[in-house]
Amino acid sequence: MDGQWAVVVGAALGASGAVVGAVTSWASARLQAGAQVDVARLQQDAAHGAETVARRRAAYEELILSVDAARRDMRVVRQHLTAPVGDDDGLEAVRARVHDRIREMQAAEWVLRLMLADDEQAAVTDLTEAVYTSHQGLMDDVDEWLRHGPTAGERAPGETPRYSAATSALQSQMMRFAGVAHTRLYT
Repeated sequence: MDGQWAVVVGAALGASGAVVGAVTSWASARLQAGAQVDVARLQQDAAHGAETVARRRAAYEELILSVDAARRDMRVVRQHLTAPVGDDDGLEAVRARVHDRIREMQAAEWVLRLMLADDEQAAVTDLTEAVYTSHQGLMDDVDEWLRHGPTAGERAPGETPRYSAATSALQSQMMRFAGVAHTRLYT
Protein backbone atom coordinates (compact mmCIF):
# COMPACT_ATOMS: atom_id res chain seq x y z
CA MET A 1 0.00 0.00 0.00
CA ASP A 2 2.90 2.27 0.47
CA GLY A 3 3.40 2.46 -3.29
CA GLN A 4 -0.26 3.10 -3.92
CA TRP A 5 -0.38 5.64 -1.14
CA ALA A 6 2.56 7.47 -2.69
CA VAL A 7 0.74 7.59 -6.05
CA VAL A 8 -2.40 8.95 -4.41
CA VAL A 9 -0.45 11.55 -2.45
CA GLY A 10 1.52 12.46 -5.59
CA ALA A 11 -1.69 12.77 -7.61
CA ALA A 12 -3.28 14.87 -4.88
CA LEU A 13 -0.24 17.11 -4.69
CA GLY A 14 -0.19 17.44 -8.49
CA ALA A 15 -3.91 18.22 -8.61
CA SER A 16 -3.64 20.75 -5.81
CA GLY A 17 -0.67 22.37 -7.57
CA ALA A 18 -2.71 22.56 -10.78
CA VAL A 19 -5.63 24.10 -8.86
CA VAL A 20 -3.34 26.64 -7.16
CA GLY A 21 -1.73 27.42 -10.55
CA ALA A 22 -5.15 27.87 -12.19
CA VAL A 23 -6.40 30.12 -9.34
CA THR A 24 -3.18 32.15 -9.50
CA SER A 25 -3.46 32.48 -13.28
CA TRP A 26 -7.12 33.48 -13.03
CA ALA A 27 -6.41 36.09 -10.33
CA SER A 28 -3.45 37.44 -12.27
CA ALA A 29 -5.48 37.66 -15.47
CA ARG A 30 -8.31 39.38 -13.60
CA LEU A 31 -5.92 41.95 -12.09
CA GLN A 32 -4.25 42.50 -15.43
CA ALA A 33 -7.61 42.98 -17.19
CA GLY A 34 -8.69 45.43 -14.49
CA ALA A 35 -5.44 47.36 -14.88
CA GLN A 36 -5.91 47.45 -18.66
CA VAL A 37 -9.44 48.79 -18.22
CA ASP A 38 -8.11 51.47 -15.85
CA VAL A 39 -5.40 52.41 -18.36
CA ALA A 40 -7.99 52.61 -21.14
CA ARG A 41 -10.18 54.87 -18.97
CA LEU A 42 -7.20 57.10 -18.19
CA GLN A 43 -6.33 57.31 -21.88
CA GLN A 44 -9.92 58.17 -22.75
CA ASP A 45 -10.07 60.83 -20.03
CA ALA A 46 -6.76 62.30 -21.21
CA ALA A 47 -7.90 62.35 -24.83
CA HIS A 48 -11.22 63.93 -23.84
CA GLY A 49 -9.43 66.50 -21.70
CA ALA A 50 -7.01 67.34 -24.50
CA GLU A 51 -9.87 67.65 -26.99
CA THR A 52 -11.81 69.91 -24.61
CA VAL A 53 -8.79 72.15 -24.10
CA ALA A 54 -8.20 72.29 -27.87
CA ARG A 55 -11.82 73.28 -28.48
CA ARG A 56 -11.67 75.93 -25.75
CA ARG A 57 -8.46 77.30 -27.24
CA ALA A 58 -10.11 77.49 -30.64
CA ALA A 59 -13.18 79.22 -29.15
CA TYR A 60 -11.03 81.74 -27.25
CA GLU A 61 -9.03 82.36 -30.42
CA GLU A 62 -12.16 82.86 -32.49
CA LEU A 63 -13.52 85.41 -30.04
CA ILE A 64 -10.24 87.33 -29.85
CA LEU A 65 -9.89 87.37 -33.64
CA SER A 66 -13.48 88.52 -34.15
CA VAL A 67 -13.06 91.30 -31.59
CA ASP A 68 -9.86 92.39 -33.30
CA ALA A 69 -11.54 92.35 -36.72
CA ALA A 70 -14.38 94.51 -35.37
CA ARG A 71 -11.86 96.88 -33.79
CA ARG A 72 -9.91 97.19 -37.06
CA ASP A 73 -13.08 97.89 -39.03
CA MET A 74 -14.13 100.49 -36.45
CA ARG A 75 -10.80 102.21 -37.05
CA VAL A 76 -11.56 102.30 -40.79
CA VAL A 77 -14.87 104.02 -40.04
CA ARG A 78 -13.06 106.46 -37.76
CA GLN A 79 -10.52 107.21 -40.50
CA HIS A 80 -13.40 107.95 -42.86
CA LEU A 81 -14.66 110.55 -40.40
CA THR A 82 -11.35 112.19 -39.58
CA ALA A 83 -10.18 112.34 -43.19
CA PRO A 84 -13.29 111.97 -45.36
CA VAL A 85 -12.61 109.95 -48.46
CA GLY A 86 -15.32 108.92 -50.87
CA ASP A 87 -18.97 109.49 -50.22
CA ASP A 88 -21.52 108.66 -47.56
CA ASP A 89 -22.34 105.39 -49.34
CA GLY A 90 -18.74 104.29 -48.83
CA LEU A 91 -19.06 105.13 -45.16
CA GLU A 92 -22.27 103.13 -44.93
CA ALA A 93 -20.58 100.12 -46.55
CA VAL A 94 -17.76 100.23 -44.00
CA ARG A 95 -20.27 100.78 -41.22
CA ALA A 96 -22.23 97.73 -42.36
CA ARG A 97 -19.00 95.72 -42.29
CA VAL A 98 -18.53 96.72 -38.64
CA HIS A 99 -22.03 95.47 -37.87
CA ASP A 100 -21.20 92.17 -39.60
CA ARG A 101 -18.06 91.87 -37.48
CA ILE A 102 -20.11 92.50 -34.34
CA ARG A 103 -22.46 89.68 -35.33
CA GLU A 104 -19.47 87.37 -35.93
CA MET A 105 -18.15 88.33 -32.51
CA GLN A 106 -21.50 87.53 -30.92
CA ALA A 107 -21.51 84.08 -32.51
CA ALA A 108 -17.96 83.42 -31.28
CA GLU A 109 -18.93 84.74 -27.85
CA TRP A 110 -21.79 82.28 -27.48
CA VAL A 111 -19.75 79.33 -28.67
CA LEU A 112 -17.18 80.15 -26.01
CA ARG A 113 -19.81 80.79 -23.34
CA LEU A 114 -21.22 77.29 -23.87
CA MET A 115 -17.83 75.89 -22.86
CA LEU A 116 -17.23 78.02 -19.78
CA ALA A 117 -18.30 77.59 -16.21
CA ASP A 118 -20.19 80.42 -14.53
CA ASP A 119 -17.09 81.73 -12.77
CA GLU A 120 -15.28 82.02 -16.12
CA GLN A 121 -17.98 84.11 -17.81
CA ALA A 122 -16.99 87.49 -16.34
CA ALA A 123 -13.95 87.98 -18.60
CA VAL A 124 -16.07 87.35 -21.71
CA THR A 125 -18.73 89.76 -20.47
CA ASP A 126 -16.15 92.47 -19.74
CA LEU A 127 -14.60 92.11 -23.19
CA THR A 128 -17.86 92.17 -25.10
CA GLU A 129 -19.14 95.12 -23.05
CA ALA A 130 -15.98 97.03 -23.99
CA VAL A 131 -16.60 96.23 -27.68
CA TYR A 132 -20.23 97.34 -27.44
CA THR A 133 -19.27 100.56 -25.66
CA SER A 134 -16.61 101.36 -28.25
CA HIS A 135 -18.98 100.49 -31.09
CA GLN A 136 -21.79 102.60 -29.66
CA GLY A 137 -19.43 105.55 -29.20
CA LEU A 138 -18.30 105.28 -32.80
CA MET A 139 -21.85 104.99 -34.14
CA ASP A 140 -22.88 108.05 -32.10
CA ASP A 141 -19.91 109.96 -33.53
CA VAL A 142 -20.83 108.86 -37.07
CA ASP A 143 -24.48 109.86 -36.61
CA GLU A 144 -23.47 113.28 -35.33
CA TRP A 145 -21.04 113.75 -38.20
CA LEU A 146 -23.69 112.74 -40.75
CA ARG A 147 -26.20 115.19 -39.22
CA HIS A 148 -23.90 118.12 -39.96
CA GLY A 149 -24.02 117.39 -43.68
CA PRO A 150 -21.51 118.40 -46.32
CA THR A 151 -20.34 121.98 -46.68
CA ALA A 152 -19.90 123.16 -50.28
CA GLY A 153 -20.32 119.60 -51.49
CA GLU A 154 -17.60 118.19 -49.24
CA ARG A 155 -17.62 116.90 -45.72
CA ALA A 156 -15.36 118.47 -43.16
CA PRO A 157 -13.18 116.14 -41.09
CA GLY A 158 -14.98 115.11 -37.95
CA GLU A 159 -14.02 114.30 -34.41
CA THR A 160 -14.64 111.00 -32.66
CA PRO A 161 -14.62 111.89 -28.96
CA ARG A 162 -16.91 109.08 -27.81
CA TYR A 163 -15.03 106.43 -29.76
CA SER A 164 -11.65 107.80 -28.72
CA ALA A 165 -12.69 107.67 -25.07
CA ALA A 166 -13.82 104.05 -25.36
CA THR A 167 -11.13 102.60 -27.61
CA SER A 168 -8.35 102.63 -25.02
CA ALA A 169 -10.64 100.78 -22.60
CA LEU A 170 -11.30 98.22 -25.34
CA GLN A 171 -7.59 97.75 -25.97
CA SER A 172 -6.97 97.36 -22.25
CA GLN A 173 -9.82 94.87 -21.93
CA MET A 174 -8.47 92.84 -24.85
CA MET A 175 -5.11 92.55 -23.09
CA ARG A 176 -6.77 91.60 -19.80
CA PHE A 177 -8.90 88.99 -21.58
CA ALA A 178 -5.80 87.53 -23.26
CA GLY A 179 -4.19 87.20 -19.84
CA VAL A 180 -7.24 85.45 -18.40
CA ALA A 181 -7.44 83.12 -21.40
CA HIS A 182 -3.75 82.27 -21.09
CA THR A 183 -4.12 81.53 -17.38
CA ARG A 184 -7.17 79.31 -17.94
CA LEU A 185 -5.67 77.41 -20.85
CA TYR A 186 -2.02 77.02 -19.96
CA THR A 187 -1.81 76.77 -16.19
